[in-house]
Amino acid sequence: PDLVLMDIVLKGEMDGIEAAKEIRDRFNIPIIYLTAYADEEMLARAKITEPYGYIVKPFKSSELNANIEMAIYRHRSAMREMELMRKRIISDFYNFILNAMPSPDADRDEIRELLSRIFRDRIISELKPGFESSMGESPYEDPLEAYLAWVADVFENFTIRVGFLEDDENVYVEFENCPWIDDAGKNPGFCLNCEAILKLSWDWSGLPGDFRALDHIADGSERCLFRFSVK
Repeated sequence: PDLVLMDIVLKGEMDGIEAAKEIRDRFNIPIIYLTAYADEEMLARAKITEPYGYIVKPFKSSELNANIEMAIYRHRSAMREMELMRKRIISDFYNFILNAMPSPDADRDEIRELLSRIFRDRIISELKPGFESSMGESPYEDPLEAYLAWVADVFENFTIRVGFLEDDENVYVEFENCPWIDDAGKNPGFCLNCEAILKLSWDWSGLPGDFRALDHIADGSERCLFRFSVK
């Protein structure tokens, strides 16, 4: 659907605000709340889900129609802006990797060390402020859930499909595709940068455990796979 009209009071264990959060996280569909309640506590909970409207009953059909049209317009505009931003990010990242690459005659270990140092400085300057803000404002009470949500958002900007797996002791982050697959096999910088983002951000999170890269698409694997030992 283009839009969801959500009543806050629903039958069952989940209310409309919880349902709206699931819809937003899974499908990125704009939501307008319809409710007979307007107390401050409920408004505060509703704001976390970033709705495109909040209409208190009773309401006029003209008011509802105007809110629907505006919400759809705002959401489509936001999607266009996000797509343009993603293209700029991908282009900037691609050029940065190519320019950062040392001489092809350099030793592979030297290349890894140099690129890791370059990536570290850039990642800290460009991602850490946003990371700290995101973790501080996250709707997730569990720090691990908040961290994984941040990871998904960051790599989604690179058009990377991110999946999560877990067992009794580990959480695995899986990249199902690589936007730079044709270049990554020749240039280790692409894989090193993604790996550095995960390692540094895991350190920033202060969560217990350690990080390890397991598989890379550039090395012939079907996916990139990273492990966080959390238990």
